[in-house]
Amino acid sequence: MKRTAQQLLALGLLALAGAVQAEVTAITGATVHTLGPAGTLENATVLVRDGIIEAVGVEVPVPAEATVLEAEGQVLTPGLLAPITNIGLVEVSGVGSTNDQRLKDTPVGPAFSVRHGVNRFSVLFGVARTGGVTRALAAPEPGPGVFAGQGSVIRLDGAPAPVTAPDRVLVAALGERGADRAGGSRARALQSLLQGFAEAQRYGRSNELSRRGLASGLSLPYYDLEALERALSEKQPLWVHVDRAADLEALLAATEALPLPLVIVGGAEAWRVAPALAARNVPVVLDPLGNLPESFDRLGARIDNATLLHEAGVRVAFTELVGHEVRELRQYAGNAVAQGLPWEVALAAITRVPAELWGEGDRLGQIAPGYRADLVLWTGDPLELTSWARWTMIEGQPFAPASRQLQLRDRYRNPAQRVLPPGG
Repeated sequence: MKRTAQQLLALGLLALAGAVQAEVTAITGATVHTLGPAGTLENATVLVRDGIIEAVGVEVPVPAEATVLEAEGQVLTPGLLAPITNIGLVEVSGVGSTNDQRLKDTPVGPAFSVRHGVNRFSVLFGVARTGGVTRALAAPEPGPGVFAGQGSVIRLDGAPAPVTAPDRVLVAALGERGADRAGGSRARALQSLLQGFAEAQRYGRSNELSRRGLASGLSLPYYDLEALERALSEKQPLWVHVDRAADLEALLAATEALPLPLVIVGGAEAWRVAPALAARNVPVVLDPLGNLPESFDRLGARIDNATLLHEAGVRVAFTELVGHEVRELRQYAGNAVAQGLPWEVALAAITRVPAELWGEGDRLGQIAPGYRADLVLWTGDPLELTSWARWTMIEGQPFAPASRQLQLRDRYRNPAQRVLPPGG
């Protein structure tokens, strides 16, 4: 059964809530940026079955029972991924009761997990989807203490179980932010980070009966030590907020023996130490628009940071820490292209690379058989402001552009409509 995007909208198959997923869907005629070994395919077909991509190619047979979405002249990409943000945790930043991202005036450590605070009914999910964003890492903000806690991967469709990869990364803060949480000294912040892991190793070597007694003599409570012990044993990625080049060098030197993948968040001056980052295979998650010396940690910030890092062999991903602005990720990537970053690298920075950094690279971030059917159909180049998302798809379920802003627009276009429709 063939359907155009407009017909699907009219039939309500793309409604935010209550739609029934077709068992088999074929998207035909699009220019498909797979972000995988297949590269870019013209006039291709993507076949989705039960929320999983079954086939991709220019000669894929379409089953008779498939619902066909005609996409000729349009562009299909993987769903965009927000590498680290507060979406789902903060609804109104000025209202403390809607902020579950951080603890205030309370000790916080590596065991703090935000996964139970994710609001699947957040109106920001719909706003993010209008920009093609389908998943994000909901992460704690550094609070009291160098360790901020655990970040989890979430889906942005309002599903009953929004957390798809719980406690996937361990978040910490060094540099100026870490110093503020460690008595005012950068050196003490780094020392606290290393001390935490050293105590966790000591705690892990003790026998079960003596563990809690041993923990009473250490700087962290037993539940934080157990979180760090798990991070070490499972090689959980350590994501560290840090900007200044000197702090990056100190972090690289101090963590060389730690058996954890290291990811830099921020990295305003990362270009200055790009060769060292490349040598350690340490990626940088950054804001490509961050070119202002907003603090002493960012005096060397420059607009072509991503380009310089890429040229040195460093993987980059783009992020927006504030959930309200996550929809702008594609604009950030487009600006990086304007500063010399190759187009394919910029698109990967908001699709494939975040998935890899989450440890989800075998199921997200590409259009390939076996991957989750998280897709976006664009009217044109997704990194151009003149293009927009016709629909997004999360695990095979398509969604029309739907947000509080669009609902308000439609309401006041028709004053007779007095009640806002439900959904994000």
